[in-house]
Amino acid sequence: MYEARKASHPLRCPPARAAIACALLACVAAAAPAYADDPRAASMVIDANSGAVLHNQAADEPVHPASLTKMMTLYMTFELIEMGRLDYTTKIKMTEEAAAAAPSKLELEPGEEVTLLDAIKGLVTKSANDVAVALAQHIAGSEVNFARLMTRKAREIGMTHTTFRNASGLPDPEQVTTARDMLTLALHLQDDFPRHYTLFATRTFTYAGHIYRNHNTLLTRYRGTDGIKTGYTRASGFNLVSSVRRDGKHLVAAVFGGDTARERNVRMQSLLNAAFAKASTKITRKPAPVLVARAPQPARAKPPRRLADTATEKQGAPPPSPEPASPAPARERETSIAVAKVRRVLIGADAHAAPAAQSEITAAAPRPVFAVAVAAGSSTQPAPPRFAPLAPAAHDGAPTAQTTSGLGLPPSTLSAQAADLKRGAPSPAPALAPAPPPQEVASISPRPESKPHGKAKSARGPFEIQIGAYSDSADAERHMAAARQRTNGMLDPYRAIAIPVQSGTNQLYRARFRGFDATAANETCVQLKRMQIDCFVLKTE
Repeated sequence: MYEARKASHPLRCPPARAAIACALLACVAAAAPAYADDPRAASMVIDANSGAVLHNQAADEPVHPASLTKMMTLYMTFELIEMGRLDYTTKIKMTEEAAAAAPSKLELEPGEEVTLLDAIKGLVTKSANDVAVALAQHIAGSEVNFARLMTRKAREIGMTHTTFRNASGLPDPEQVTTARDMLTLALHLQDDFPRHYTLFATRTFTYAGHIYRNHNTLLTRYRGTDGIKTGYTRASGFNLVSSVRRDGKHLVAAVFGGDTARERNVRMQSLLNAAFAKASTKITRKPAPVLVARAPQPARAKPPRRLADTATEKQGAPPPSPEPASPAPARERETSIAVAKVRRVLIGADAHAAPAAQSEITAAAPRPVFAVAVAAGSSTQPAPPRFAPLAPAAHDGAPTAQTTSGLGLPPSTLSAQAADLKRGAPSPAPALAPAPPPQEVASISPRPESKPHGKAKSARGPFEIQIGAYSDSADAERHMAAARQRTNGMLDPYRAIAIPVQSGTNQLYRARFRGFDATAANETCVQLKRMQIDCFVLKTE
């Protein structure tokens, strides 16, 4: 700013040749203080090679993310793709609620379907709100449920000051974030999903005869830009998160609160130009080891080219992930127990302190659907730390190590079940867990009212709870009967089923209770975990 003022001094500006340049510099110098005084204004630049903070203006002050929210919507989507629960050809149906969303949108009619790949491109380029709502409903049943999952995921990856209330970024006074948190998310998108992240570089998207250009014009105007997202509401101003790679250097930056898109872009380029002079070419930052549970892959010496892959490549999708070099044994692939260690991204010397104990999350195949315990029509939403778990916590492999989930739940035994199945041994009946300590009781949902055995009305909800996978149907039936007995009638309204599944030459049986709604499924699973009966929630297919 000082240099701009000095250059704009009349004695230092050649009167004829630089009049226009001086006038522009004077305007920029005059506008800079106003930008700094704007309560919506915040900005930050990170050297992605080293993790160093190269610029910080109010980076920890609360601001509204606007359509930057869609970065987290896409993070959740990419995670489900890697888990095998979604793929680029999955059809997303437009609902009446989604079609009624405020612009910007693709203007799809209720009942119309769009492939997931087109939905992603619509979010990246057009920032389509109708697509964001439809995608959230497809994944979690409702946008409210999805927003709670977004907030929980934000906590897991280190976005400690972010709360999401919707999937699109449309105005909501309670939807807040910080510049630091959004850069944390940007780094996670690049580190965790490198092949999907390339979609953020999509410059144009053609759908139903219309060509949509990416709102992020830096993709074509600022050398090295590879993404990622713009945003705007009246409350937030014009926002932008950028990633730029140039001459061996890599910067990620966030600008919030611009009065116009042009002003925002000019400020972003100015910050990047200054930061490149200080950025390092040496890669010393260690990406947070967030290991996403991948879908089990069939064993193939030389995997043939699949038609689905060819179709997605023709649509401009990133290439598929390579097949594993040494596939796991059949039994282990079936149970698909994978531990995901979630650590916060530490940014610079002024980054937030890392937690004393890192969360560890287990995903079991089939991956649980995002069913959140929210009463229908309820306007009161629990605080983010009280979210119902998506999957049970797990041991990290050491026989005596216990994982801390942070949710007041006992350790999982699904890993033990997986080990037993791998050895060919049946899953043991779980032992009764001690009651949780008093300070943890507040984070556990109240136990559903028990009903007399044999007199309960059959439930018909769309969700299921799985308590294990066993080597024969009789074993699965015994464990389901034991679970009914131990829960004192809590499971009586729900149908017990043993679902056969073939894994190579092995036959396994998944023990499930069917007929829950989302609320009952999550509350019941929490109660089962208190009794140290492992479980996870999924939607009936």
